[in-house]
Amino acid sequence: MTNYKGNVQLKKLLTTALIMIVTAVCANAQTVTSAEVKAQVAKQLQASYTKIAKGDVEVKITATPFASIQLPDGKVTYKITQGGDKIIPRDIKRVDVYVNDAFVRTLNLPCQTIVYKDVLVAADFINREQAITREATIVKKIDVSQKMDYVLSEQVLSKEMSAKKAFQKGEIIDKRFVKMKPDVERNMAVRIFFISNGAVMITIDGTALADGMTGDYINVENKNYKKVYTGKVIGENRVLVSI
Repeated sequence: MTNYKGNVQLKKLLTTALIMIVTAVCANAQTVTSAEVKAQVAKQLQASYTKIAKGDVEVKITATPFASIQLPDGKVTYKITQGGDKIIPRDIKRVDVYVNDAFVRTLNLPCQTIVYKDVLVAADFINREQAITREATIVKKIDVSQKMDYVLSEQVLSKEMSAKKAFQKGEIIDKRFVKMKPDVERNMAVRIFFISNGAVMITIDGTALADGMTGDYINVENKNYKKVYTGKVIGENRVLVSI
């Protein structure tokens, strides 16, 4: 009988101790909901993508594999370790979760991104070889997330352009199908700007070894020293070389 009472008392003590431990752990924990995680990660991605796209960006984390998660008590931060530097309309983002700057866990979250920009679209039917002019186009804010690298802004209308294919009314003017006079033409004399740590160090005359539009990288040559550099076209007959 004595052993029985002793066992019962021991079980009560163990149960009480377990409850105290669980209570202590819970007191030092926090619950973060799925909605909170999605909102914070989407906000962080949107801020990053707005700088890249230079347009109106909408980011939505479409799902999480949990309704809520338990995290240690403290300041929660998220670091996108995969997929945060390139805009892809539908993607899986790898996100590391930190509490008070200490790594806790990794999440893989499906993400949808939409980018709206003011771009050129056909005002009416544009035939192949037809000149693409201000009269033939309109500027429209439209979802360009599927064609981010191929849209054109109103600024290019100052250049001579023609269609390499027919464009339907309302269709985005896709620069892959536009013949445009380059800002720099092969064998053309160019001004080469050498830049270091953000400051222009020196400028020299050179010759372009390829055609290029603003933003393209081409090879240029300094005839005096017979030296070839790779630089970025920054305007008509101007190339920037980082050193």
